[in-house]
Amino acid sequence: MGKKDRIAFGIYLVVALAFLVFAIVYLTCQSFMPYHQQAAGMNWDQISPGMQVLIQALMKMTAAGFFVISFSMLILLFIPFRRGQQWAHRAIALLGLIWSGMSLYVTSVVAVKTQASPPWHAAAAGAALIITAFIISPGSGKKQLTRA
Repeated sequence: MGKKDRIAFGIYLVVALAFLVFAIVYLTCQSFMPYHQQAAGMNWDQISPGMQVLIQALMKMTAAGFFVISFSMLILLFIPFRRGQQWAHRAIALLGLIWSGMSLYVTSVVAVKTQASPPWHAAAAGAALIITAFIISPGSGKKQLTRA
């Protein structure tokens, strides 16, 4: 791997690990997040038990999404990316941008429509880092077919 590929690898790795941290946080959280409380205008104990179950389920699904994206990126990084397979450059960026883009959209809607302060900055930073890594990596712009 060349220097630019190593830099891109490092950036993608940081993003994938950050996604993993978000997955763990959302998976282990026993109530909603502080910005959820701001958006709802209620404390966790003021929410009906049925709504608590629903919110917890949605948070666990969010955690699942973070896990899937994180593990997919890590597998692609440590196997095909390190082997120099050009399609991995695009696949990692595409996966990360889809997830970051959706996260940015959802958190932005919450920020605009409520008085909450969701972590849209984190989603924007993730997208910016992914775009940066894609631009830096020389594999991102080359067409090359590799045979197994």
